[in-house]
Amino acid sequence: MSSFIQRIKTLLSRRRRARRLGIDFQRAASFRLPKNILISGRQVPLHLPDDSGSKTAFADIMLDDCYGLEGLPDTTVFVLDIGAHSGLFSLAARIRWPRAVIHAYEPNPAMRPFWEHQAKVGNFAVFPEALGAAEGFVSLDFGEDSVHTQVHSDVRGEIRCRTLATAVSRLGGRVDLVKMDCEGAEKDLLQNAEAWQNVDRIAMEYHLWAGYSLADLKGWLEKIGFLPGKVIPAGNDFGLLFASRAGSGSAVANASVATVQPGERR
Repeated sequence: MSSFIQRIKTLLSRRRRARRLGIDFQRAASFRLPKNILISGRQVPLHLPDDSGSKTAFADIMLDDCYGLEGLPDTTVFVLDIGAHSGLFSLAARIRWPRAVIHAYEPNPAMRPFWEHQAKVGNFAVFPEALGAAEGFVSLDFGEDSVHTQVHSDVRGEIRCRTLATAVSRLGGRVDLVKMDCEGAEKDLLQNAEAWQNVDRIAMEYHLWAGYSLADLKGWLEKIGFLPGKVIPAGNDFGLLFASRAGSGSAVANASVATVQPGERR
């Protein structure tokens, strides 16, 4: 019974958010990616990959608010999107914070036509680069879907890799929220404590198949000065985790987000 009630609540919540976006949502099975959505009262076109990962990402980010943006302060100004894909999270952040400065990073060149469009209608900046432990170059490993692309360090690679410190500097030296969905690269990004000192909150997808445990992840976060908060498993080896800098409040850590169903992909 509780599972049935939760499904009804999720359906009603999705329909409510869909109405705000000016789109129709009846049920997940019949849902199709919309061609337009509302941003600040105006209808703008979308340009998204036609694959199942993009459909899932739209439902997760736009209809479920999986990263808990609704529960974050209105005063959020600087947002960093690591692993932007087609730019849906950055677009959601623009809808939530109309005056925020938003920088996104996406190394997959195949995504460029998509994020360029979303960046234009959403007024955010995208860097066609990876973020990693050190400056250099990377190559890509492609998965079965565009949302599963991974990077690996490669001195002969053609894609530039920047450090988190560079990304923070480009935002003016301060970041209110970092969203991470970088298919295992979070393992390296979380090792540099100094680079995270001017970041207040993290909302991330974790990937245990990258060779770490949840205990490892929480330990890394604590080591760089964060308090790990809510963990939402989406399967045996991936899910969502929220954290906030010690002493800065726990809005992200305790944000109200939709429950991820086993087997879903963020």
